[in-house]
Amino acid sequence: MKIEAIDGALCRILGTFILTAALAGCGGGGSSADAAAGAAASGSTASVSSSSSNGTGLVALSSSAYTAAPATNALVTIYRVGSSQGTATVGYTTVNGSATAGVDYVTTAGSVSWQDGDATPKTVAVPVTSQASGKEFAFALTSIAGQASFGFPATATVGIAGNAGGGWTSGTVTLSWTAPTENTNGTALTNLAGYTIYYGTSATALTEKISISTVGMLNYVISNLSSGTWYFQIVAVNSSGVQSNPTSTVSATI
Repeated sequence: MKIEAIDGALCRILGTFILTAALAGCGGGGSSADAAAGAAASGSTASVSSSSSNGTGLVALSSSAYTAAPATNALVTIYRVGSSQGTATVGYTTVNGSATAGVDYVTTAGSVSWQDGDATPKTVAVPVTSQASGKEFAFALTSIAGQASFGFPATATVGIAGNAGGGWTSGTVTLSWTAPTENTNGTALTNLAGYTIYYGTSATALTEKISISTVGMLNYVISNLSSGTWYFQIVAVNSSGVQSNPTSTVSATI
């Protein structure tokens, strides 16, 4: 995706960028060819605090609340934001709630690391059993080393969807996209400000809107969707409020 520069000013983001959708915790349905079905954990995405001014980045979870279907893997994403200077390592662990390790889910603990200049999100998979329906456990960042500090959130709740009438009660879709890097004239894009997600139950009437002001956030989870087919588009927005053309529409059936 590129932004066109005319008369020295950024005018219009003309290119498109890739958007995918993945179902999570749903039953009795599939996604379209453009939306990859899956059983990933999901939750409402939380903003990660800005990095400090001394060049030290922050490490935090992508959300303070995730959901997953029974007998799947709960997927928890850990971000490194702000400065990516130097190496960084963060430890993590699962913590019992109403869900018990060894019965409802597999105890998962360890660490993830970033090398100098790396800010790639890291994903941790926590296996969930079929007995975990309606229960929850916690996931926590426990230690940090290197040139990074804890951001927010550092802990999250992972809820396991219940079973209602043969379909999971959680209707959740995870959207992922790539970010633009340059203007249409080939110059570097330096004022990307965020993204806007449009969605709805009709491909021609995307009446719901979510604004994202964190440019490094390249995925978002939409929860509590009712049964049926949902359609999604996303646009990029620069600091002047100029929007890109939308992505192609993707859909997911809950």
